[in-house]
Amino acid sequence: MTSSIECKNFLRSLQLLNLFIKIGVQNLILCPGSRSAPLAIAAGELNKLGLVNIFNSIDERSAGFHSLGISAASGNLSLVITTSGTAVSNLLPAAVEADRSCKGIIFLTADRPLRLKDCGANQTVNQEDFLSSVCRRVLSTNLNGLHETQENEILNLVRITEKQISNFPGPIHLNIPIDKPLDISFLNKKSVLEVFERIYLKKKYVFQKVEIKSDKNKFLEISKNLNLDESGIILVGPYQGSVNDLSSFNKSLEKLQEITGWPVFADPVSGVYSDLKGLVVNWELVLRKHKNRIKCKQLLRLGPMSSSIDLEKFLTKFEGIQILIKEKNYRKLDPIKKSFEYDFGLLNFISLLLEELSINEKNKKSLTALALDLIKEGEQIKEILEEKISNDNQITEYKLANLVPKLWPAENPIMLSASSPIRDWLTFSENGTLTRNCFSFRGASGIDGTLSLALGISRIKNPLLLVTGDLAFVHDINGWLIENSVDMNLTILLIDNDGGNIFNHIYKKNLKEDELKKLFLMPKKINWPKLSESYQVNFKSVADFKKLREAFDWSISIQKSVIIKVDIDPENEICEKNALLEKIIGS
Repeated sequence: MTSSIECKNFLRSLQLLNLFIKIGVQNLILCPGSRSAPLAIAAGELNKLGLVNIFNSIDERSAGFHSLGISAASGNLSLVITTSGTAVSNLLPAAVEADRSCKGIIFLTADRPLRLKDCGANQTVNQEDFLSSVCRRVLSTNLNGLHETQENEILNLVRITEKQISNFPGPIHLNIPIDKPLDISFLNKKSVLEVFERIYLKKKYVFQKVEIKSDKNKFLEISKNLNLDESGIILVGPYQGSVNDLSSFNKSLEKLQEITGWPVFADPVSGVYSDLKGLVVNWELVLRKHKNRIKCKQLLRLGPMSSSIDLEKFLTKFEGIQILIKEKNYRKLDPIKKSFEYDFGLLNFISLLLEELSINEKNKKSLTALALDLIKEGEQIKEILEEKISNDNQITEYKLANLVPKLWPAENPIMLSASSPIRDWLTFSENGTLTRNCFSFRGASGIDGTLSLALGISRIKNPLLLVTGDLAFVHDINGWLIENSVDMNLTILLIDNDGGNIFNHIYKKNLKEDELKKLFLMPKKINWPKLSESYQVNFKSVADFKKLREAFDWSISIQKSVIIKVDIDPENEICEKNALLEKIIGS
């Protein structure tokens, strides 16, 4: 084999990607560019060998979110390849969300070699710094070019990545300077492939999994504040662990509930199983109604806080002990700064708790008096909701939150976009999301990447239902440009409420209608059927829940991307919701 730069670029690219495949990468999103050509060509060859799936995206921003959706749904690392320059900066929004959501993504970005830096060379910027504020690690191959990077250096970079992801999942940025020539001849490519397949393809490499070891002293310091013979509440926020660990998380939670008898407040995206004993239905409304009457001295909080203002107020005023248990997330997660934080996960915590207390099957407790009272209150609120909703077939956002989990098959996953959908489902869904996989990306609480995320999830888990507002959807319309996106088994429930309806509730009292629209709602007059047609996506508009049920059945049957639009009257929504809440809180 020749030792030319083009051959070395190609061989090192093959070696690098093959090693990432060995640590779990199954899906790769490829963005266009010339500087990244050796990586792209290598990815293509590994795809031909059946080692990795490749999907292309002309928009790096959408590619990043698509990759995040794949990682969240699969529990495995995913990978994005981009060229140099502004392409790298477009990855930042997805990197921010991956950081806050603790999901493993590798960003491979091609760059110019060191000799072309800081001298005005075309498309050469300080891209190695673009993602540094949010990535777990920023790494690089040899600054003079990939061809000067040694095999052991490639292996070391992948080992660092694997160790970091095992310990604290999140985005990794690997910047790869590549010198010309970027292309490779047919003859040289054949020669390099022969060497790669003969020497490297099936070569065994050692990757040491990082065992997360609990700090027992930290556990003892925290657990001494717990009194399992007194009343308490278990609060389960959005689940940030891997979907591969969700079963063990739920088994640990079941043990925790059994030895305490405490009630459980579970977020719509908590990952909690619906058959867990002690679940309080409509807990946010219960909290809103009885915030001054819920008496206990200890709270066990799992994961980040739910997007509930009422819960935040309750926690702020709570005078007892709060213990916050996190899943592989070593940053502070308590904005009210009143909890003892435990970093090593619920499984570790429960194992040490059972060991310390010598608890066995005989130690299971019945539901506490507080749990029975809260469960009863939740059921009473449920009756009020059912009476109101069954008497009126007109579609509103809060009714969607209550009825869609009952209309969409329980075995099929749901993704909730940020802003109003996740808040309405928290209040009105009656734990309906707990019967299935439910996804939402609340790390940075933005509407970025909604469609691309959903398309990424639907590559792994489908049929998927995406519930989204109109602005969140159109903000990421480039998601349709990801390869094969229209062929995904994705149903989009598009809530058309003339813009950011959440702002109606917040700012309507103190702004004129034209000010509210211009400054916050930002409504767009969109011809939705034409928009759908332009992307070759099936479209339906429905006006009542009977038609919505029929539309869901239709969308699942055709196994392609579908948009189902429902129109919401914001004025009517506010009036109805306020009347309902007044009836519940005052009942």
